Amino acid sequence: MGSQRNRQPNIMEMEYKGREQRSRLFPLVLLPVMLVFLLAAAGPVRGSMLTILIEDADSGFPVPARCCVIDSLGQSRYYNILSSLYHTYGDGYFYSDWGFALMVPEGPTIVRITKGPEFVPHIDTVIVHSDTTVTYAMERFIDMRESGWYSGDVHVHIAHDGGSFNLDPSDAHRMGQAEDLHFVNCLDNEMYFTGMTDAVSTEDCVVYMSEEQRHIAFGHCSLPGLKHLIEPCSSVWGTMLLDIADSVHAQDGPLMIYAHPVTTYDFDSMEEWPGSGLCRELPVDVITGRVDALEVMSYSNIDDGIELDMWYRLLNCGFRMPPCAGTDAVTNRLLDPPMGGYRVYVAHEGEPPDIYQWLEGIAAGRTFVTNGPLFTDFRVEGSLESGDSLEVHTVIYDVTVEVTAECVFPMERIDIVMNGAVVDMIFPGSDPGVISGTVDFPISTSCWIAARAVGKAGEWVTIGDDLFAHTGPVYIEMDAEPVCRIESALYFVEWIDSLISLTMEKGDWTDPGDSIRVLEELDAARDWYLNLIDISTGMEDPASSTIPSAPMITVYPNPFSDSIEIRLDAFSIPDSRGNAFMSVSYTHLTLPTTCRV
Repeated sequence: MGSQRNRQPNIMEMEYKGREQRSRLFPLVLLPVMLVFLLAAAGPVRGSMLTILIEDADSGFPVPARCCVIDSLGQSRYYNILSSLYHTYGDGYFYSDWGFALMVPEGPTIVRITKGPEFVPHIDTVIVHSDTTVTYAMERFIDMRESGWYSGDVHVHIAHDGGSFNLDPSDAHRMGQAEDLHFVNCLDNEMYFTGMTDAVSTEDCVVYMSEEQRHIAFGHCSLPGLKHLIEPCSSVWGTMLLDIADSVHAQDGPLMIYAHPVTTYDFDSMEEWPGSGLCRELPVDVITGRVDALEVMSYSNIDDGIELDMWYRLLNCGFRMPPCAGTDAVTNRLLDPPMGGYRVYVAHEGEPPDIYQWLEGIAAGRTFVTNGPLFTDFRVEGSLESGDSLEVHTVIYDVTVEVTAECVFPMERIDIVMNGAVVDMIFPGSDPGVISGTVDFPISTSCWIAARAVGKAGEWVTIGDDLFAHTGPVYIEMDAEPVCRIESALYFVEWIDSLISLTMEKGDWTDPGDSIRVLEELDAARDWYLNLIDISTGMEDPASSTIPSAPMITVYPNPFSDSIEIRLDAFSIPDSRGNAFMSVSYTHLTLPTTCRV
């Protein structure tokens, strides 16, 4: 790291540094306006001085934390607006390295302090009648690193368009330490990109500046750990994301993670956000193993940021897709929630991992995602953990699942999920902060098994409407048969049909050959899902037989509606001699799209 700090900047870096120095004048120019706004919002400044000291419960040393103060008039107060990285999201929050001192009106003042899900937060009301000093000790109720779990956020922005602040990697490091994140992956493309771990990193908080690949038509991808930028960083109808994935994996270490997969239910709206963030190409890229993980938890996902439906459907088509969490927090904007409010924990044995060991753990599926609950145990058959697989050869197989989750806030239950359906539930005993149990159930088909913890959100601390955590799956194959749910495969057939229609309607390429190639890739992916469910039955010798085309599948109105109608037009399935032995004239099936398939 020292050598990186002392290296000579290139011309592009020098040009950017000049822009950076000029741009940092921005808050100063607007300082009078900002002060007027804050003073007006916070009410009268005259009152008493409230001093809050924040220290580690074990060492007694000052520690960074995320803080919130609401005065007796119900107004949010911010400490040192030029250096505390304040935000107005929710009731407002700001970061402090040791504590803070600010003037508040006399009366009851709410003080909130948090430092990630492994620490006990403080939610307190301080009665202020004169200058008052209060010390809060941050107690770590659990240390996940002791059992080999390291947290991180794979998708953070410190230099996004429309920002109110001009931040740099040192600011990301401050926020990461305050949120107790071991890895902070900032995706701001050429901004502060070096192709290596940033020099501000410390043993407890690693900052890596990398890229978000934005394809307006096909989706966005988080690319943590890049050694070289993938150019261009954005496009409309240019190269496909599967080509981006090949460039990423050629660098040996970085990952291709689909960001905020479902940002909208309007499939055809792609010209602006949120339609431009929808993961339209995802069902195509997973077929060839080009996707390393999925942001199951992201602030930019629709419906409170947790996207299970897409993920479950991929798993139900036999893909081994690790869950990941990337908040997409824009930390240089006033209104955004904090980094790390959704985070991914990755298992790693031995010494603390470097960035590439941690990313390797994500790709291997050794993960769980959370906004609070922490899985301290999840095992299938005694030894199988998230990402592991088992082959069995029997008609019925009895499975044993052991699981434990802990949280500083009360949890309601743990669901044991198999192929998207809840097969059992475990409830807390006398302490709702700990849920632990063992369940047994038989399986008769290939499956994936995972656990999810749910509960009511903790006051202010929890990001999202509910407590939520989900393990990565354990995969069980019976007689070498992949997991295959017909409803999920049909869903992706219709998804790709919608993408083909969108491409033909709005596609725009300078080289016609590129459009042909894209349509060929989409057609091949569509056929793959049809073959998965054996709708089209091939011959051993297709050259000498007449093979009927796959039935036309039409889903009304589209994959995102409250229900779908699957209609299969007339077709015939041949016997071994090519003679039709079954004819289907019309089949009509209605399914709720919210069901887990």
